[in-house]
Amino acid sequence: MYPERLEVANRQRLVLYPTPGLALFAENATEGAACRGLFAQAGRAFAAIGTKIYEMSSTGELTEIGTVAIDSNPATFAMNGDAGNELFITSGDKGYIYNFSTEVFGEQVTDVTQGGMVDGYFLGLDAATSTLKVSDLLDGTTWSGLNTLQRSAAPDPWQAMVIRDRTILLFGTETTEPIYDAGTSPMPFAPVPGIVIPYGIAAPFSAKTLGASTLWLARSKDGDRQVVQMNGYSVRRVSTHAVEMAFSRYDDVSDAVAFTYQDQGHQFYELNFPNANATWVYDLALGMWHERGHWDSDARRYQMWGPQYHCYAFNKHLVGDVSGAGRIFEMNIDLYTDVDGNGLRRQRVPPILENEQNRLIINKFQLHCDVGIGLPGATWDIDDDEGDPLVPPVITSSDQGYDPQIMMQMSTDGGETWSEERWRSAGKLGEYQHRAQWWRCGSGRNVIIAVAMTDPVPWRIIDAIVEAKGAMH
Repeated sequence: MYPERLEVANRQRLVLYPTPGLALFAENATEGAACRGLFAQAGRAFAAIGTKIYEMSSTGELTEIGTVAIDSNPATFAMNGDAGNELFITSGDKGYIYNFSTEVFGEQVTDVTQGGMVDGYFLGLDAATSTLKVSDLLDGTTWSGLNTLQRSAAPDPWQAMVIRDRTILLFGTETTEPIYDAGTSPMPFAPVPGIVIPYGIAAPFSAKTLGASTLWLARSKDGDRQVVQMNGYSVRRVSTHAVEMAFSRYDDVSDAVAFTYQDQGHQFYELNFPNANATWVYDLALGMWHERGHWDSDARRYQMWGPQYHCYAFNKHLVGDVSGAGRIFEMNIDLYTDVDGNGLRRQRVPPILENEQNRLIINKFQLHCDVGIGLPGATWDIDDDEGDPLVPPVITSSDQGYDPQIMMQMSTDGGETWSEERWRSAGKLGEYQHRAQWWRCGSGRNVIIAVAMTDPVPWRIIDAIVEAKGAMH
């Protein structure tokens, strides 16, 4: 779930809304490889799945357009518009061009880990030698050895590249350098005079643009594992101490991969840590973080959420699955299932409730949430052997979502141990006066009351009320 600011009656309060679910959009069952990148522009959409590059139709049909080399890095995409009519793809340290007019696909440049386009020029970054390579104008099939730029403003090597507002941002291990089209020849690009940003990058594929901002997992000469946001050339830290504490416990963050998207008035920066098996999401609208994950029911813990790449195409948020099944999903807040088709497990674990370390007796806990949101039950007709008329339809309660349940657990020792789950209904369809309450919850000095939900309904948590020692808190 993610926080949403509810603005009504001259009051502002935070509520919790459900994060989006997934529905299968496209699948390459023959290859069974992981998605390695998505891209959409000018009404066309493309996907890198394993060693293949596909164009996606609005109905989810995948048409192969070429084969690429692969390594552990994601693939990147760029187009040079109607004037060039080309698609540039980097994969496996090589650059490929697909010509939309001739439908010819082929390798054109080597030693490039990331690509982009500015002013009709394709750009390729060679992170191994800290070199920016530039194609001819509107021609991705020609890469002159003269059109290169080597890092010189600072000693740390370039590791990553993103394009923001016609500016090339080249991220080193300790600093970042903006490059612009200076109109010079033969190399048209040059560093912006006098600008070196004192933040480098800890994960080369964590840098993403979102609106007028650029966000990335940063490092500098003083340390690393902070998420920063840059507007113009001004950089500020947006990760919190709690988030950074979590990052500090990961053995390796260099493989972190980010994607960004905008939905429901929010701008989200999602950061996957494959090695650490974790997903963190920053909401630019509220400046707050939340976690997402795939619930492993056997291990009883969250794993990294499956989607790792995003594009907006055909009026849909499309995301690529990295599990190795070659699948592309539609991501939507009106969907309630995960990559495995099972319901999403949504969980809220609030801060500790304590009163100067005095023992609290929790008489009642009430979750103030949307109620009466159950789904219609299944119906069937029964005919007896004698041809009597059909009995009235019978509504069952066996279907998930018919009587949505809230699972509450309480810890009295600050989250070290937890009680068994106690289930309460959130109300069947139309039961709008229902209340989800738990009585005689126990006592403790460091109390945490957590709730979880798995039914496929539009959960919204508005508030929680705790009655402790007869007082309302």
